[in-house]
Amino acid sequence: MSFVALNNPILVAAGGIGGCAILPVLDNMVRHGSISWAALKTANVLSYAINVIAVSRPGRIDGQAQQDSVKSGSKGGGEMESLSPGRNGRTLVAPSGWAFAIWGPIFLGELVFVVSQVFIPETAPIAPLIKKVTAPFVMAQYFQTLWTAAFRPKYSGNLMFISTGMLGATAYSLSKAHAHIVATPKSYSPLQYILYFLPIALHFGWTSAATLVNLNGAISMKELSSSAKLVRWVGHVSVLTAAALGIYISVNRSAPVYGGVIMWALSAVADGMKQRVKNTEKEDPERVGVFGALMQKQLSSLGALTCGAASLFASISLYVLKSRN
Repeated sequence: MSFVALNNPILVAAGGIGGCAILPVLDNMVRHGSISWAALKTANVLSYAINVIAVSRPGRIDGQAQQDSVKSGSKGGGEMESLSPGRNGRTLVAPSGWAFAIWGPIFLGELVFVVSQVFIPETAPIAPLIKKVTAPFVMAQYFQTLWTAAFRPKYSGNLMFISTGMLGATAYSLSKAHAHIVATPKSYSPLQYILYFLPIALHFGWTSAATLVNLNGAISMKELSSSAKLVRWVGHVSVLTAAALGIYISVNRSAPVYGGVIMWALSAVADGMKQRVKNTEKEDPERVGVFGALMQKQLSSLGALTCGAASLFASISLYVLKSRN
């Protein structure tokens, strides 16, 4: 049986539900020392490698759009065109393409993490924190692997919400890892943070935003049931939710990177809506994807500014905290 045949919505959804049940079990096993240090390091490497392989597999909605664009010379196509900030886009949470460049630092940074942690002895001062991070990190890679299976044309209609759920589970798992990291900021040096934990913070922030992008895409692509008012309402609420998360987590956890990533994402949405407004000036203002686009641009710009301010505040707070004896 091929992997393509195994890509069944029921199996993928069940795998996601099962993963949510397994995460606290793994966390508990790590906390009680039931898993060896060597096994934890191996799990980090293998889960990352499997996710990279899954991401590289062709056929996803975003990858198919790029292939269609090359073949036809057009900008986007099919489902992805509905998710783009372009003229024919239907969702109001459509970041400009430059936003997705953040995947480069995330994957490269996590590669550095999984390779470098292999050489850390269990007696190293940083080892206990890496142990705590491992279970949610591994499960985040697992959930993102399931997302790559679900973000495909065969998952149409309500089935697209499966990919939304997998991204949400990825962000949730990374939130657990991130909570461990920020709880003990004095336990690692700036260099150790960059090597081991910065990519996890980037990944957490971006998948938080990407979950909302995926959710809005799933709703907007239901052409028979998604009205312009519904798409506008969900889009506005999503931007406000992203901004609220960026502010709250940045300030509450003294986590400037998270706020910075949400600022990046909202800036990209604002830029995408700027393109949408410009390219649809002569179109029906009540059409799905056009209705509310200008307000979405303004809300996204404001959200980006507030998240940037929260990130700056968190940076200052973190500096003061680390400066204390």
